[in-house]
Amino acid sequence: MFVGISPLRLSFAGGGTDMPEYYEKFNGCVVSSSISLFTNLVFNPRVDNSFQAFSPDFESHQKITDFNNLQLMPGTEIAISVVKYLNYRSGGDYFICSDVKPGSGLGGSSSLSVNCVNTIQYLKGEKWDSKKIAETSFYIERNILNHEIGKQDNYITSFGGFNLIKFNKNSTEVVPILMSKSTLDELEHNLILFFLGTTRKSSDVLSHQLKSIKENDPTIINSLHQVQDFAIELYESLKNNDIASFANVMHKGWITKKKFSSQVSNDKIDKIYDYGIKNGALGGKITGAGGGGHILFYCEKSKQTKLKNKMQSLGLIHIPFKFYADGPKVLNLHDLS
Repeated sequence: MFVGISPLRLSFAGGGTDMPEYYEKFNGCVVSSSISLFTNLVFNPRVDNSFQAFSPDFESHQKITDFNNLQLMPGTEIAISVVKYLNYRSGGDYFICSDVKPGSGLGGSSSLSVNCVNTIQYLKGEKWDSKKIAETSFYIERNILNHEIGKQDNYITSFGGFNLIKFNKNSTEVVPILMSKSTLDELEHNLILFFLGTTRKSSDVLSHQLKSIKENDPTIINSLHQVQDFAIELYESLKNNDIASFANVMHKGWITKKKFSSQVSNDKIDKIYDYGIKNGALGGKITGAGGGGHILFYCEKSKQTKLKNKMQSLGLIHIPFKFYADGPKVLNLHDLS
């Protein structure tokens, strides 16, 4: 039996500029980190070369079948599409789950696609680098599953760590942001993550954004230019161990991001954000495409109890996390016996 894990992510600035429709014209960049929440893939080899897949998160079961009759079903479609694309014909049972609910805005779908690609290339005895894993998983999501996503999530979870990721028409570059341990620890302690209690499909939000980019809508194009500038501003500060402007960049990014689409926020989310600022937070943002999932606040230690109490009174759930420096991994349980 084999267990694959792949980290989820937090994106702090530049989200939206990782869409090919944008960065192939204007370039793009994001500042992001992998975190200590994961997608999990358990693979059990079968002797009869048949396949089945389980997803408790979606209450989905791909019934036992052969390779040629595998079907893409909600909950198991990412794993099965990777199996088919990589032509992995050795039978097995696939058990797929995540530390957070689907549609939580933490890059779960791309984390799972990276996890599946990494696990299957491991099972095939191949050694792919992080870039090939990221590009392959992105291709499967974008061109086979037709997910209207950007490229950042595949790169964040494939490489792991705290990075500036730069996109252009011809290449993608991952630049590690090397902060002192004390700076990284302070930043980690000042970031507070809450689950809103509602989820959404990122495609529901991103499809409108994508349409506006294709139509060269000046409002969204100029907004994307702005958030790209915020990512560069944040990178310049962090590489100098300066987190004084972190909250302000998050706040400016959130205000600008709401111009991407009317679906990024709503009255409930706006009120929660305002309550956060009034109860000690210096800045914040909805994670992922918006519309639901998680909200991230920057709040100094002395004011966090007040913030947590207020968010919990509104029905939100505090989600502890740490920065995570690694990408996907595969554990062979036979090695432990």
